Amino acid sequence: MDLRALLGLKALDEVGSALFVQPHPDDNEVGAGGTMAKLAAKGCRVVSVTVTDGRYGAMGGTEPEALARRRQAELEAACKALGVREHIEFGFEDLGSYAEEDVVARLIPVLLELRPEVVVTVDPWTPYEAHPDHLKVGRAVAQCAVRLASLTVPQGSPPYVPRMFAFYASAFANTAVDVTDHWAYKIQAIEAHRSQFDTPEWPALKAYFEYEARQAAERWLGNAGNGRLAEAFKLLSPRQLHFFPQAMSS
Repeated sequence: MDLRALLGLKALDEVGSALFVQPHPDDNEVGAGGTMAKLAAKGCRVVSVTVTDGRYGAMGGTEPEALARRRQAELEAACKALGVREHIEFGFEDLGSYAEEDVVARLIPVLLELRPEVVVTVDPWTPYEAHPDHLKVGRAVAQCAVRLASLTVPQGSPPYVPRMFAFYASAFANTAVDVTDHWAYKIQAIEAHRSQFDTPEWPALKAYFEYEARQAAERWLGNAGNGRLAEAFKLLSPRQLHFFPQAMSS
């Protein structure tokens, strides 16, 4: 049985509109920056949402409010590098006491207004993921599939539920996007987040990101990757986000 065809799934880089939801400034770039750049270059409507202000994303004597302002400027530069013209900030406090349901409440109106074909976020079910912002945001995005398909969200006609959900940084990836021709834009966008990556360990991180991308290409693009670079995702339909125990292995 062709489960993907049955569920209406298609290649992630063939969508006409996409919403990328990140817990912090820089998560989208690290997890899916090449895909964002590729879609934007093809004329796809790409919108980025940042849930928290990233104010605690550093060690040392930096003042949290100053870091939040700096990270906002870095985020704007990163979006420009990727060709992403639309960006929304929710402004929740990094590592704050907001709840998953608070994110859902902010995200539902955005989804109903934009009606993206796919929603992309971090995978909250990756083993050993300990960051509470990643857990809350990833699960909130998934919960939107259930909420939009219920009477808790008043809708007109036609009703809307995203056709696809894609999770990056996933231990259970089932597809990948060839981003070879857009890798330089991804790296440029990541480097725009100087507060996070202008460190002595950046050369090693950069090499690791490329290693991961080559591994993903070898696994998902065929012909042993042929030296290509890819970003891996767990791609699911909304039906696989409720009462579907085989989703992990789908």
